[in-house]
Amino acid sequence: MGKGTYSLGDIAKRGAQMLEIRCGRCERHGRLSVRRLLAEHGPNADFGAIMRGLTGDCPHRNEQQIRNRCDPYCPDLVRLFLNN
Repeated sequence: MGKGTYSLGDIAKRGAQMLEIRCGRCERHGRLSVRRLLAEHGPNADFGAIMRGLTGDCPHRNEQQIRNRCDPYCPDLVRLFLNN
């Protein structure tokens, strides 16, 4: 994994069961099951790539100006990796 990226296995090892996903540009948000993500993508899957895939149906995904594009983030990653 490159600097600043996490695999699903990394996240699962920290004990996460659910992950909150939010958009920094709009009100879209949701929760994902780590167990389900592991079953669908495997433990070596790059979590950043999975998050980018979640924006597939976002109306802001292909905005011309970068400041208006969909901006998914997972606030749980701070708790899991940076506060320990």
